Amino acid sequence: MAHPTELADLTAELKERIPDCRFRFEWSSKTQGRHLILCGDWNRCGRRSSRTLRDFDGAPIKKQKRPLSTTARQQALEGAAVLVQSWADGADTRRRRKVILQPTNTVLARQRQVVIEHIRARDGGHGIKKKHHRHARALFAWLDDRNQSLDAPNAILWAGEGIQRNTDTYADRLRMAQWACQWNALNWVLPEAKRAKKPEVRRPFVDHGTDAQIEQAFTLITDPVAAAFFRVVAATGCRPGEVALFDWAGWIKGGRGQALDGYSPKVEKVFTAICNPLNWLDGLDPAVLLVPGVNPAQRPISEGASELLVRNYSRLLKLVQKDLRAAGWQHVPTWTDLRHLWTIRAELAGFNTRIAAIAQAHSPKMAQMVYLRHGEQRQVLAEIQRVASISAVAS
Repeated sequence: MAHPTELADLTAELKERIPDCRFRFEWSSKTQGRHLILCGDWNRCGRRSSRTLRDFDGAPIKKQKRPLSTTARQQALEGAAVLVQSWADGADTRRRRKVILQPTNTVLARQRQVVIEHIRARDGGHGIKKKHHRHARALFAWLDDRNQSLDAPNAILWAGEGIQRNTDTYADRLRMAQWACQWNALNWVLPEAKRAKKPEVRRPFVDHGTDAQIEQAFTLITDPVAAAFFRVVAATGCRPGEVALFDWAGWIKGGRGQALDGYSPKVEKVFTAICNPLNWLDGLDPAVLLVPGVNPAQRPISEGASELLVRNYSRLLKLVQKDLRAAGWQHVPTWTDLRHLWTIRAELAGFNTRIAAIAQAHSPKMAQMVYLRHGEQRQVLAEIQRVASISAVAS
């Protein structure tokens, strides 16, 4: 706790330096950070205001448990003397905010103003609008510095640079790029960016896992049944309880194609899965996937058969995760993680949303609001690559 006469003594020392000084030292409130301030009628309008005092490095002088050190007192007195003398000379002592420069390109300046006006008109709190304003200014400053025009490929390239710097604003940047183009009546080449419901469960493998890691896992899993099961879930995006219920005999008879007929006990309906990529099932022996006591042709399956399926895939998941942890993997997948990754892979490959959802025995709404709310960074990076390929074909 500060000495009770500390600030009074400091104010007295300041008045010894400047006899007609009308200001005094105080501590700011707790919400303002408990900084040392100099209070008085700075605006010459009969109203009390304050100026924050800073050390020689430009940082505010904060209140400590002990009294101010000799160095801090000296810094406070010298800073206060400069402020008071400037005020006495009629100068403006306010600390100005950083000047926001307008784009030198008149077209960009007009387009930027359109975006700013739309942001102001949108619903949302002060913090959200402040973030959107910051991204809008950054986008147009980036375009102006590089003498680029506003269009979808350039805006997406700006969003991509934010990802490459490992920022957490890739989704916000892509959304701002989309808005800037659409609000200025420019063509947007990607599907509209929609923010899915914020995940309640973190899935680090979905956010960081790659197809190369999944392929590496094929070689690291030592149990042959677990390895085959892992390959099927990764390639089809099915629920683990559906693996043993696929029409494996028909699939082999049909030449091991991309379509794989199956039955989902959860939603109690038949569906056709899509193997993507198909080469993940090369050399697969479906016989090892059958579960004793479960008849794949039974519709619907019995309660006992359902319990056998759960026990089987739970046991296999433990074997998979044990081998991957032993190999030094920081994030190990679950069956649901592989299902999420299949949905993301299907969208990036350009699959029709409805067809891809049916291939996983759920609805397009479920795919958008649940399965695509993970791995957002991976989706944006792939979309940028897709734009690059579109631009290359167009040129």
